[in-house]
Amino acid sequence: MFTLSKPEIRQLLSAINLRSPFGQRDYLLIMFLFQTGLRVGECSGLIVTHVATRDGNSRQRLQLPAFICKGSRGRVIVLNQTARACVEKLLAFNRSRGFSVAPAAPLFQNRKHGPLSVRSIQKLIKGYREAADLDVCATPHSFRHSHASELLAAGATLPAVQSLLGHRNIASTQAYVHVSDAQLTEAAALIG
Repeated sequence: MFTLSKPEIRQLLSAINLRSPFGQRDYLLIMFLFQTGLRVGECSGLIVTHVATRDGNSRQRLQLPAFICKGSRGRVIVLNQTARACVEKLLAFNRSRGFSVAPAAPLFQNRKHGPLSVRSIQKLIKGYREAADLDVCATPHSFRHSHASELLAAGATLPAVQSLLGHRNIASTQAYVHVSDAQLTEAAALIG
């Protein structure tokens, strides 16, 4: 699996027409996937109450219930400032388009007011990857890998990343980590 660099993510996002009916939703979806490292099924299963308070403000933490997580193990994800902004902008988008923002409403909604399916999310990201003419594979899962690599590059420990990703085995987390050329050069300089 490939990771996406920040310039590649920006290139992908630049392919989204924010004036199209669902352009803003799609932009926020991709940003949210990258900022949280959620699995595509977890993102598809989110409802408003998971990420927002009754007054429409983003929660500080996303408490993923076990029933939408792989392996039926819930976990807590701290939402950074960008992820919280995505939530608030998405709720405003939903409100402005006549979509429900009730606690039980899907966070990411399709044209019929239902949740965006896993397959729909995969297809829309594939379409934007093609429109952006990216040479690398961009899938919902590659955002998860990119998120994990960014966390480690920022100084997070492997056990912390393991917990955030919801992995039982640290070997699973290690498979997500991709070291950049700059990180390899820096590591080599430490011993040279």
